Amino acid sequence: MKVTDQQDRARGRWVFAGRWLALVTCITGFTTAVAVTSTGPAFDDPVLRQRIEPVLERDPARAVLYLGRANDLAKAGKFEAAVDQYRRAAAYDPQNPTIFINLGYVLDQLGRYEEALAELQRARELAPDNDAGWLNYGNTLINLNRHEEAIAALQRCVQLNPRNMQAFINLAVAYNKLQRFREAAAQFAAAAELEPEILAHRINQAVALSAAGDLEAALAVYRELIKRAPSFLSAYINAAVLLERLNRPAEAAALIRAALEHAPNEPLLRELLKRLEGAESSAP
Repeated sequence: MKVTDQQDRARGRWVFAGRWLALVTCITGFTTAVAVTSTGPAFDDPVLRQRIEPVLERDPARAVLYLGRANDLAKAGKFEAAVDQYRRAAAYDPQNPTIFINLGYVLDQLGRYEEALAELQRARELAPDNDAGWLNYGNTLINLNRHEEAIAALQRCVQLNPRNMQAFINLAVAYNKLQRFREAAAQFAAAAELEPEILAHRINQAVALSAAGDLEAALAVYRELIKRAPSFLSAYINAAVLLERLNRPAEAAALIRAALEHAPNEPLLRELLKRLEGAESSAP
């Protein structure tokens, strides 16, 4: 997982787990620090009054300095130190939603989900049309196992920004947690439409379709992937495993032989082919 500015939000890392591509949660990164000059009631937080120097008046410029330090700390994985800097920034500019979005993010990373949710709620109040705020809010709800609420929040994120790929991925994760696999597959398909070069979206779509029991639809996705990316071994392997489940070892073996043309020394392919050929020879 990485964190970036708003113009280049964090993208998840897809990791192959055995023969299947694991479903993963992709958490948003950090929004760009902006100076907010609006006025309003003084920030009042007794915890902050004990932890940092008294703030006598608003100072958005100073808040941006603390925000920048906090972002640097968070990107370095120093989340506890980042929390302190975000809180200092909030004391100087309690109307800046970016501060609370990022504070919620690092609290989530620390596993302090209820605190994170409170900060993200504050961000949503300040900027109800900020899709990053809704995205992080939905992510934290997933971590709290409040999946129905997470779906509602992430759907709002998509309404605000239909090109927010992260929201589709996390919607898929939430649906997967609820074992609503067809809906998860639809979200992965939407992510694939936004980023067709990321083949993992289609793999995850097929995995979800398979979990829903629609093996033929999953196979169709894998076959299309093989046409688009003939050297993408995971598509061959996953398709072969499905064909094996469908008691079609000859088709499965043919796929693995095709995969071996691209990776002749891959031991997993050779092991799978040996098993499939055994099943093929014993078939009536």
